[in-house]
Amino acid sequence: MRQRLLRLDRIAGQMNAWLLVIAIGLGMLDLAVLVAKCIPALTIQPPATGSTGHEHAALLPPQADNPRS
Repeated sequence: MRQRLLRLDRIAGQMNAWLLVIAIGLGMLDLAVLVAKCIPALTIQPPATGSTGHEHAALLPPQADNPRS
């Protein structure tokens, strides 16, 4: 009976180390999520240009069918 208690005590000591590592990892994850939610997402807006001709070629109709030209 004494040997079993010593063995359980040794196992519990090793488990405490693993539980501490898991608790620290979860705390860091929680902190990272908190920081990510507190800092607003940075939106990148394209620069405002007054000139035309920056459209994508795939979105424009062929030149012969284009009524604007």
